[in-house]
This record gives sequence, C-alpha cells and structure tokens, in this order.
Amino acid sequence: MLTYYELSPSWHIFFGVCSLFLMVAAVLILVNVCVLRLRKRYILLSVVLLLEVMFMLQGAADVCLTTIQGHSFYFFSDIIGNMPFYAIVLWFVLSAVGEAVFLAYIRHVKKNILTAGAIKESLDALPDGVCFYRSDGQPMLVNKQMNKISGDLFGTEIMNAESFFSSLKLNNSNGKAKIISTEPTLVIQTDEKVWDFRSNTLFVDNSEVQELVAYDVTEQYTLNQELDLRNKRLSRVNERLHKYNNDVERIITEKEILNAKMKVHDDMGRSLLAYRSYLAKPKSQRDIENVLLLWRYTISVMKKEAVPEVKSNDRDLLLKAAKAVDVAVEITGELPEKGDVRHALIASLHECLTNTVKHAGGNRLYLNIQSDDSSFTAEITNNGTQPEGEIKETGGLKNLRRTVESAGGIMTIETKPRFRLVLRFEGGE
Repeated sequence: MLTYYELSPSWHIFFGVCSLFLMVAAVLILVNVCVLRLRKRYILLSVVLLLEVMFMLQGAADVCLTTIQGHSFYFFSDIIGNMPFYAIVLWFVLSAVGEAVFLAYIRHVKKNILTAGAIKESLDALPDGVCFYRSDGQPMLVNKQMNKISGDLFGTEIMNAESFFSSLKLNNSNGKAKIISTEPTLVIQTDEKVWDFRSNTLFVDNSEVQELVAYDVTEQYTLNQELDLRNKRLSRVNERLHKYNNDVERIITEKEILNAKMKVHDDMGRSLLAYRSYLAKPKSQRDIENVLLLWRYTISVMKKEAVPEVKSNDRDLLLKAAKAVDVAVEITGELPEKGDVRHALIASLHECLTNTVKHAGGNRLYLNIQSDDSSFTAEITNNGTQPEGEIKETGGLKNLRRTVESAGGIMTIETKPRFRLVLRFEGGE
C-alpha cells in the first residue's frame, strides 16, 4: 500500500500548498464566526476545523523536511508520512468540502442579518449627512456625505464633531458657506447645496450619544424662494385689485349720483317746459290740472315721497315728453335695442329737447343715425335759432358728456352754421 512518504517531492509540495490554502480558509471562517457572533457550537466547530487543518499543514511541512534531510526529527512527520495515500486525499477532500459548506453558511447569514458594515454602507448611501459622536466630540460613526461637507467647508474630515458643529454656527468656513437661519435649526448655503443641520441627544445602553444630521433642503429652499417671489407679485396684484375695486365703487357712486341729477334735471325741465307751453296757449285752451299733476309728482320725487315709475319704453317716454311741449321728433335710422349706447342716446335727446324749447325756440328735433360694424354715429339737430356764441357745458350738457364718455363714446358740439350734437362710438352698436 502506497504511503505518503513514498510519494514524490512534487506531490509533497502540492499537498503542502493545498494545506496552506485550507489553513487560510479556516482562519477566515473563525474570524467571520466571531464577528457575526454566531452560536457557541459554530465557534467550537470552526476552532476544531482550524486545529485539524493546522495539524495537516504541520504534518505536510514535517514530511517535506524529513524527505529533504533523510531522517525524521518531527512528531507529525511519522503520523502523516505513514498514512496511506488515499487516506490523505480523502482527508483533504473532506476538509475542503467542510470549509466550503461553512463559508456558504456564513455568506447566507451575512445576507440575512444586519451587520456593522451593512449599517455603514447604508449610511454612506444616504444623500444626507449623518454623524454620531460622544459628548466630548469624538466621532463614533460618520458617513461619507458628512465628511464631504466638512471637507468642502474646512478642508478636512470630522475629527471632533462638537468643534465641527460650533464652527458651522460661527461660520468659520472662510466665506465658503452662508448662514440662512440659526433658529429653530441651523440652515447654511454652500456653493451647490442648502443644508439643514439638526442636533439631537440619544441614550444608548444608559450612555449619552449625540446625533448630528444634515438634511439636503436645496429643492425646498429654491421652491420657497419662488413662492416668496410669487407672493410678493400677488401682493402687488392684490393692491392693484383693491385700488381697482375702490375705483369701481367710486365710479358706480358717481354714476348713481349723475343719474339722480339727470333725473331731477329732466323732471324739472319737463315741468318747466309744460308750464311754459301752458302759458303760451290761449286761456280757453289751458288745462291747469295736467300741469299741477306733473309738478306735484316732480316735487314728491325730489322729497323722496314717491318712487319714479318704471320705464317700460324709453323711446315712448321721450316722444310723450316731446308731445307735451309741442315738439316733433324725427328719427332717421335704427336706435340700439339696449345697452349703454341707447341709454346715452336717449339722454342726449332729452337734453336737446329741453334746450330746443328753452334756448332755440324750435319745435322740431332731428336725429340721424349711421351705423356699421366698426362705428356708430348719431347726429342731433333742431330747427331753432343758431346759438349766438360758444356753448358752455354746464348742468345738463356736462352731465350728458360724462354719461356718453362712461359708455365709451365721444361727444362733439358744433354751433355753426347751426347747432349740432354728434355722438361717436367705436366698434359699432
């Protein structure tokens, strides 16, 4: 039976190298078992495996020395050297298989338990900076991002976390950082990022541990700046809207006052014209009751003791008023059906009717309307006498101009060769 002694030196060297590899693997297994804090039986098994491989390695080395020197001076050489060749091979195979199974189990355990290395790798993968340190400032765990922040601002990694945090508060970064706020948290801005530093105190195993976290709030800070800018713009818009609202209220008030003035003016004008027409008639044709009824109604409206009747048709009302003062109204063209333009036009006819009777002494009023898609023009004339001079816009004419302009029109008064009132509105009816 072939023994290990009888093998050639090449085989001895081969088995010696294999023993050395098995020895390294056994040491690795023992270290991992201790680091992972596995059960005691696994520790005992790894120790036994290491001693067995050490015995194998020592025996292979003794056999090599005995073969070279020609006689044995070593204890392990006699045991290993006299073993059958197949037993040595089987020993190596079983040892290699055992170590492979042990390493596979250790790898499986590493995937299913949380180790200190895994915690460090997880913290290094975070986009935020994390630092745990003792109360004297000695770092216990610092991730890559926090060290990068320290390196960018102070040119070195964190050696003392308490000193690092104090330097941040005092802004001792030689202009590399800008403090945005210090309360309730420290917020600084670097060339690339905005960091929100928060410090907390933790208690682990009855001992105090300080936690310092730097949150990347660059996006939130940028959004807040945009929001502040938009709020300022909205504030200016609100101020303009508030002013516009006040202007609208003022315009509405002025318009109501103007309508009231025009109502009083028209009522008084019709009453005076009716009384003038009453005096111009022969005594046998006078009807004092109609005149008194009109005056009583006008006075009651001015004293707010009566409400003006609802105008169902302003054109009919105009023609009725003209008939009461013996004035014929001739209209060429079509009046607008409704809207501010019609209102301004009817108001102009009322004013011109009053002035025709009162100042021009005429008995005919002419309205010529020309309209297309781009403009609307109305011309009012009468058959009375020509004005002697320039007409001053006071009272009714002044109020009439404000009414026309509020409706978006332009009012023009001509006195030569005869009186002519022209209203122009752009954009058609």
